[in-house]
Amino acid sequence: MAFTVAQIDSAVDSIINGGQSYRMGDQEFTRADLRYLLAARKDAEAVERAAAKSIFKRVRFGGIT
Repeated sequence: MAFTVAQIDSAVDSIINGGQSYRMGDQEFTRADLRYLLAARKDAEAVERAAAKSIFKRVRFGGIT
């Protein structure tokens, strides 16, 4: 299941400031999962950034970026 940047930020914030765990959907994340959550955030940022580009922004000088 892919999470959005906003969902991951909420989970990280909740774990750091509120408690030891956070539940997103059917998954529970603990303080020990912060490294995983931060890596997942980078991936989610890349996916959201790529989805935000239109075909006109990706095509440059005859190539697709």
